[in-house]
Amino acid sequence: MNNAALLEYLEANSRALDTFRDKSLDYQNEKNMKRQPAKRWNEAKVDRAVDKMVAEFIASIQQKMAFNIRGEHADDYQTWVDFIEQNEVLEGLEESVNEMTFE
Repeated sequence: MNNAALLEYLEANSRALDTFRDKSLDYQNEKNMKRQPAKRWNEAKVDRAVDKMVAEFIASIQQKMAFNIRGEHADDYQTWVDFIEQNEVLEGLEESVNEMTFE
């Protein structure tokens, strides 16, 4: 499962990404308000920073799962879904994101 497929799966089956995006946006807005007024980012640039954080988050999740999903069926979408379900990845991810803070 590549990053795009994982993103799509998580968006369809979990609230973790929504929560992560909300927290990332709050973090980026707080960070932006600390900048000098002339150096503050516009909304589009803040949104791009949030998108980058989400992409890095997805890549990290994908990389960690790929380490555990090997063998002849490693490229099979259903193998990934089975791994996610059997290891309660969504539940753990949601719990982790809920506890997450950015500093």
